[in-house]
Amino acid sequence: MKRTLYTIILVIGVGFNSAAQQTLSLADCKSMALEQNFKIRVAQEEAGASEALSLSARTNFFPNISANGLYNRSNKNISLLSGDALAPVIPFTAIDPETGEFKPDRDPVNTFVFNPISGDMVYDKDGNPVFKNYTWIPKDQFEIGNKNLFMAGVNITQPIYMGGKIRELYRVSKLNNAIAELKLTHEQNELMYSVEESYWRVISIQEKVTMIENYINLLAKLKADLEELYNEGIIIKNDILKVDVKVNEAQLNLFKATNGLKLSQMALCQLIGIPFETEILLGDSLESNPLALPQNIGLDSALVNRPEFAMLNRASDIAQAGVNIMRSRYMPNIGLTAGYSFLNPNPYNGFSNEFGGDWNVGVAINIPIFHWNDRAHTMRAALHEQKKVELQLDEARELISLQLKQAQFLVEENQKKVLMAKTNMELADENLRNTRNSFTEGMVKTTDVLEAQALWFDAYSNLIDAQMENQLSMVNLKKVMGKIDYN
Repeated sequence: MKRTLYTIILVIGVGFNSAAQQTLSLADCKSMALEQNFKIRVAQEEAGASEALSLSARTNFFPNISANGLYNRSNKNISLLSGDALAPVIPFTAIDPETGEFKPDRDPVNTFVFNPISGDMVYDKDGNPVFKNYTWIPKDQFEIGNKNLFMAGVNITQPIYMGGKIRELYRVSKLNNAIAELKLTHEQNELMYSVEESYWRVISIQEKVTMIENYINLLAKLKADLEELYNEGIIIKNDILKVDVKVNEAQLNLFKATNGLKLSQMALCQLIGIPFETEILLGDSLESNPLALPQNIGLDSALVNRPEFAMLNRASDIAQAGVNIMRSRYMPNIGLTAGYSFLNPNPYNGFSNEFGGDWNVGVAINIPIFHWNDRAHTMRAALHEQKKVELQLDEARELISLQLKQAQFLVEENQKKVLMAKTNMELADENLRNTRNSFTEGMVKTTDVLEAQALWFDAYSNLIDAQMENQLSMVNLKKVMGKIDYN
């Protein structure tokens, strides 16, 4: 019953411009699809990006080491005085030897100015006593800075306690990586189902093309027999014309089926990543492929194997981590800092024009107190998100259970269809054989033979459809169980 696609194309006079012909099995098609399909390649890139982000999140546990540099050129220096100034000079006799504090009453005569006439202390316009001696302070001696400022340093920051935020963020990154891997598995399962569906559709149309060719051969043999009878004057021309009508209908059906075969073959080529014009041969048939029910059919097995359900489980874990992250906002943040810096001008040597360096170590702590209930609002949002994912998990569990029952019922129904179609095919074969024998003996008319052939054609077509539906329902059951074959 198998025909090459090359032979089919020759029947309708159309050919592909392909330099070579490939014979492919189902395993070949699946292997090529996994290597070439665009959706799989995109999912692989997403998984790679997620893994890189997970490794990036892990680095938050370790110290952050950075080097900094600065060059700044300014126009003016910083001046501590607005102009030249006078500072009072205090005699040592006015200083308390024990405390080192200024005591004006210890030696007021040598400290302040007194009116020689009245003997009273002299005060300035602001009411402050006038000191006897002052020293001059020029403004330019109290300028700080340099037109060129250089700064360089190395800093280390190590988080000590962040309320569990870093741990949960790393956990989320690992879960996202797992979801990306599961998404890749889901895309592969969907692709394998699509390849197998397209593969068996090509096989079924190919067998229908062969069926129509066999039907045309039956009509051609009947026409040859009728022409002999017509030449002998036993029948009239009308009987031959009836056969010609059926032949024309069959040729049209053959044309349609061949075009359908081309289109289905192109769809398969697109899935497996080869050019549309590639001429391929498929090495299977519906009849020769043994079908076996997958093992351990049950909801628990399906829930374990389905990547969609596993992704929801990871999403639930992410939602729980989100709650923990929101809770960490209530906790203090503690970090250790250390560094070494170089400055020019040197602040450790009178701002001289040279580099001076020093190290520093510190501990920083931030304790959240109040921010208008912001943390409570975000915590409530995280709890709602967690509840939402739990509801999605419950819904997915029910849907998978329903899908599993539907897939099982469909397999049972299609298996019965195949058995009935095979019985009908045997009956149609026997009916056609008996009718042709009766026609040879002159016991039945031409219309009876045409009707028997039509019944045979319908039974054959129904058998092919039943076998294909049975094949696809079995693949669908494996997909629902998460046990799709990759070979």
